[in-house]
Amino acid sequence: MVELYLNAKLHNRISEDAYRSVLTLKNLDDQDLKLRSDLLRQVDNGSIRLT
Repeated sequence: MVELYLNAKLHNRISEDAYRSVLTLKNLDDQDLKLRSDLLRQVDNGSIRLT
């Protein structure tokens, strides 16, 4: 999750497949949950684009 999050932040984009995988992740620890919610929020507000 950390690597996916950092790549999305660095390039300001995430693939649709990676985005779908983020939505379906289960059994996340607190840090991963925070990263996931931040990533989803940034996609929703357009800071990170889906490619």
